[in-house]
Parts: sequence; C-alpha cells; structure tokens
Amino acid sequence: MTFPAPPRALGRASDRSPQQVDPLGALAARPITFGAALAALLVAVVGTLLRASDVSSPGAAVGALVAVAAGGVALVVSAAPLRAPFGPRALWCVAAACAAAGVLSALATSGSNPFVRDDWAGIVSGVLLLGVAPYRSAREILAAGGAVAVVLALVVLVEAPGFVTPVPTASYVVVALTPLLALTAASATFSGVFVAHVEGWVSRATGFRRASTDDLRVTLARSVQQDRVTVLNREVVPFFARLVESGRIVEGDADEARRVADALRASLVADADATWLARRLAAPGRRVPAEVVDPDRLADLLGPGHRTALWALVATVDDVEAADVRSFRVALEAEEARVGITIELACRASAVAARRSLAPCLTVLRLVSGDLRVDRAPSLLTLRFSYDQH
Repeated sequence: MTFPAPPRALGRASDRSPQQVDPLGALAARPITFGAALAALLVAVVGTLLRASDVSSPGAAVGALVAVAAGGVALVVSAAPLRAPFGPRALWCVAAACAAAGVLSALATSGSNPFVRDDWAGIVSGVLLLGVAPYRSAREILAAGGAVAVVLALVVLVEAPGFVTPVPTASYVVVALTPLLALTAASATFSGVFVAHVEGWVSRATGFRRASTDDLRVTLARSVQQDRVTVLNREVVPFFARLVESGRIVEGDADEARRVADALRASLVADADATWLARRLAAPGRRVPAEVVDPDRLADLLGPGHRTALWALVATVDDVEAADVRSFRVALEAEEARVGITIELACRASAVAARRSLAPCLTVLRLVSGDLRVDRAPSLLTLRFSYDQH
C-alpha cells in the first residue's frame, strides 16, 4: 500500500500560509499576536528611555514609537477572526511601520548616536514579523523582512561616520540586522514547517481514505438498505399484517394499498433526491429547526472544504450553549459559473452576540470562500458567500 508523498517544506509549502491550511490553529495563535505587538512596543519604549540622553529630536522619537504602535495595531486588527484572512496588504503595512520606525529612530538620535548595538529598530521589527508567522507564507515573510532589512541597512550606512567603535562599516550593518534577520528566519521557518506538516498529514489521510473506499462503499450500501427496510416497516408491513390477520380483502383495501404505495414512492424519491445537506439537517436529534431551499441540488457541488466549514457552522448553531439561535435556513441559487449560498440565523437575543459566538466558524467560512458577507439585523444574522460550480 502506497500513499502520496508529503510536500516539501521549502517547495509548495512555502506558497501557503498556516492560516490557509489550519484556520482554527490561526485563531489559537491570537495570544501570540497580542504578545508580539505588546512586546515590540515595550522594547521600543524601554529602548528610547534608556537612550534618552542621545535623543536630539524628541518629535522623531515620539514618531518612532507611534510607528511601532501603528504596526502593532495593524497586526492585531488584521489578525482578528472576523477580518480573516490576514492578507499581504496587512503584512506590508506591518513591514512599512517597521521601516518607518527605524528611520524615525535614527532621526531622533541623529548626530548623537555613538553605538549601533543599542538601537532597538531591528529587534522591534523582528518581533512584529514574528507575530505574522501564523498568518502568511514563509516566502512572503522573508520578502517583508528583507525589505525592512534593506531600509535599516541604509540607515546604518548613513549613521556609520558617527559611530565611535573603529571597525569596518559592514560590522555595523551585521550588528544592526542580526536580530531582525534571526527573528524573520524564525518566523518564516515556523510558517513553512507548519504548512509542510499539515499538508503531509492531509496527504497521508487522503491515502488512507482512498485505501478504505471499498469498505466505505459496503458500509454505505448497508446504510441505504437499512433505510429502505425502515420505510417498509413503517408503511408496508403494517398494511400486509392487517390483511393477513383479517384473511380477506375489503373494498377500502385498494384505496389503502394505493395510499401506501404513493407514500412509499414519495419517501423513496424524496430520499433519493435529497442532498447531503438536507439529509444531515433532517437527521434526528438536532435541536435547532432547519430549512433547506435547494431545488437544483446545488449542495452536492460543494467541495470538501466548504462542506466541512458549513457543517461546523451547523454543529455550532445546534449547540444551544454556543449560539442562541432558534432557526436555521439555507438557500442555494446558481449565479452563472458560481453558486450563491444565503444562510439566515434567527436569533433569540442579539445578532451581535450570535456573531461573536460563531466567530471561529465565520473565520473558516471566510477563508474557504473568500467572499463571505455578514449582515446583522436586531434578531437576524445573514451570511452570504459563493463557490465555483465543479
């Protein structure tokens, strides 16, 4: 038995982000994001205070701290669950804030900066880029870190004549960039290795799934057979049992036989025409009433990612403690080459509270669809997204 080989860590894996391959894992990384933003600002503030005697331009010093704070805010806000995915624009906003902080920090100590070893711009930039690791690909992180490193290197070259240590200029550049390059490499390595491990696991799981397809077919056949037996026991068996017990056929038995046949036919046709979504939402034991409007059976065109995300939302909605929802309605409609899905959640209390409780599911839906829109009314939450017809 052979399985597909897992992807290489530095090949295809670096083209995807941890947030793409594991959206819920990216949600769990929120504390790291907050910690990186706060740590960067703390290092910048402490470094500025320790070098207060070297500050020749207080305005530039304050501007440098504001730039660091702006980079931290961009990192935290862009990583918010309901703003997913964390796009390349957010990454480059963080990188631009790092570069601006480095330039302003140099301007703040212009003419009075005797050492490069106590400059905090490289460390702060590296910490902020470390916070990006769960959200962007290794290649993008390396590109952003390289761009910031170029800016900081130019700053050091401009400041080099004022340094008092008699060493080659290249040494100043190495000292200034080492923290940034080390933390950027750590961030990119985490992103690349994480994606490689997840994709390798998915590849192996796909191999196991293909290997067990025959067993799955047998199980499904038995399940379908059991459903048919259930229908017969409910409609047909009681009718024939009554005929056998009475020992004769009366005038009304023909009408009863016609009714049983029609009911059996309708049940079998409805079961055959039902999509996977309709069957799951009609399963016994669900707490929240659900309605599916899908006359064209478009739900069967959903890919594995969309199905998993949609069913995770259904499972969360059905958990009364997780989401205070009293009804669930799904409508699917063909829109040229795409299928549009509208989900209406009637809330018992506030739609804002329901949206907050469903944030992880909405994040996953946003990542797999790319065009999720969330509309709120006082007691109604409406989700709209689409997917390609395959």
